[in-house]
Amino acid sequence: MRCKAGFRSLGPGSAVALVAPGSPFEAADYEEGARILRGAGYAVVPGRNVFKRQGYLAGTDEERLEDLSQALLDPAIEAIICIRGGYGSGRLLASIPFESFRDNLKPFIGHSDITFLHLGLAGLAGWTTFHGPNLVGMSETAQRSQSVLDVLSGKSSFRWRLGAEQVLRPGKVEGPVLGGNLSCLTRLIGTPYMPDTTGALLLIEDRGEALYRLDRMMNHLKLASVLPGLGAILLGDFDRCARVDDICAMIMAHVSDYDFPVVRGLPFGHGARNEVIPLGAPFLLDTNEREISILQTPFVR
Repeated sequence: MRCKAGFRSLGPGSAVALVAPGSPFEAADYEEGARILRGAGYAVVPGRNVFKRQGYLAGTDEERLEDLSQALLDPAIEAIICIRGGYGSGRLLASIPFESFRDNLKPFIGHSDITFLHLGLAGLAGWTTFHGPNLVGMSETAQRSQSVLDVLSGKSSFRWRLGAEQVLRPGKVEGPVLGGNLSCLTRLIGTPYMPDTTGALLLIEDRGEALYRLDRMMNHLKLASVLPGLGAILLGDFDRCARVDDICAMIMAHVSDYDFPVVRGLPFGHGARNEVIPLGAPFLLDTNEREISILQTPFVR
């Protein structure tokens, strides 16, 4: 599959919507992220319900859906950044009017629980979206905030070099990058919101999962016939999970029947490194050249 691209870079005064489709957040973290965006010249437009609370959710499903739909549909909004992940985005999928904003393309940025929305937007709206820091994570490191700002301004190269130790199985392949958080991704298998991953470079990452639970998820991908059709697997950060070497060994055992390339240690996920990568955009993975690079920029030059 190839998702729609053609974003225009943002400039001073561009309106950036902030939405909270998942869990609540700390006000101080919100303010730090909003300050970074304002400092870069953007007009910050929070959803009217973002400070609501409903237990472990940032407001009721109706309130969170209202803010998300408004941001997606409003032509004055030029980009959307999710404030936090946590839990709750998947509860909105059945009510999102995907057909209504299919042609109203704009950068949509977030990660973790936001994986539900990335996959839904790819599968049902045909959007290219951006896996990267949520608003409350932008202030944690200068790299995170700069990665988001570079995307908004259209300056990102979307190219990553690989060390020899990162190549678990060599190969050269072209295909769209899809995926995100492994726990969320596996919950969408068998639903209308899971896009076709045939030929995809599947990006997976996670946080706080024991080895046996990661094993269970990989086995789910195999049993659901996701693994056989992949073009590659891209392993991001597995923050606060099992030992990375043990995770890689487990994954390689699950993909031993296939011959696609597998690389590890990419700067995407819950760890200190969390760079922005467009999901649905075509990439080339070439382990001989030790590089992952975008084949067609998602931005209009």
